[in-house]
Amino acid sequence: MKKIVFLLVFIATYTYAQNTEDKELLKKCRKEFNKKICLADEDQDSIPFYLDKCPSEAGVKENLGCPWPDKDKDGVLDKDDQCPEIAGPVENKGCPWEDTDGDGILDKDDNCPTVPGPAYSNGCRAISCTFGNEPNIRMEKFEMDVQNIEKIYDLVNKKVLDNIVQARPKKDFIGRKTYFRIEYIDYRSYIDRKTPDDGTSPGYNLLITKFWNQNILEYIRKKYGKDIYLSTSISPNYLNAYHKIIGDRTFNYMMKHYDSRYHQIKIAGKQPTTLENPIHIMVNFITPYKIKVMDFQSVTVYEYKNNQWEFHKE
Repeated sequence: MKKIVFLLVFIATYTYAQNTEDKELLKKCRKEFNKKICLADEDQDSIPFYLDKCPSEAGVKENLGCPWPDKDKDGVLDKDDQCPEIAGPVENKGCPWEDTDGDGILDKDDNCPTVPGPAYSNGCRAISCTFGNEPNIRMEKFEMDVQNIEKIYDLVNKKVLDNIVQARPKKDFIGRKTYFRIEYIDYRSYIDRKTPDDGTSPGYNLLITKFWNQNILEYIRKKYGKDIYLSTSISPNYLNAYHKIIGDRTFNYMMKHYDSRYHQIKIAGKQPTTLENPIHIMVNFITPYKIKVMDFQSVTVYEYKNNQWEFHKE
């Protein structure tokens, strides 16, 4: 009984105090405006002008007549958003889905969330397959001393990227769903120098680092404004080894975008992606001057002849 009496007294006291405060606010408003303006409700949110902190924008009483903010514009109000400054889906309480191993498969869909693996293997390492190698596609002849290969690749890598993008619907590049995922160094074959030169060897790794150099990565970032993820998980224990094969300029650029927590290179775009629509690009080298580009939608072969690149679709 005493609790009920106390509660009733509290409610009455609070209501009286609120009414008194409201009257004071109305009186203050009347000093600047007439009664009609003070009691008006321009935004029709049922909160009169003198109590409305956002009189021209409909809001809720709990937020003093203002709408609840949504800083990251992901459709989840900040009051309900566990990541109010990073866009994410409603299903994950406003936070982006994580991809711990950086293999392009979200943890929620990944059977091996801490080990990189292809989609056809449900995110787990495909033991029976060797990345970048097909039975009928092998390095025909390769000499490690290809001193000008990076300059030659700079004549075609932008074209390769633009052709892939132009083949996609323009709507894919509106919003934050799309990102680039680039197959990069095969860390197993680089660390193990005994691997045969069959497309996943140090020969392959040298060529892939010359193809995806700083020039093309910056080109993608500036032109398309989307996040870029490199597939290789770069352990801090092997930074010197990667530095040696990648070269000073591109390696130093990548280290500016190195995520030491997840051991990956992520080059941020204009706004964070929700990792829903990957543009997955793989480059295989038939020879240093003949490459096969795949993006899960098309396969194109580019060949360098007579000081220029030619291409055809397969």
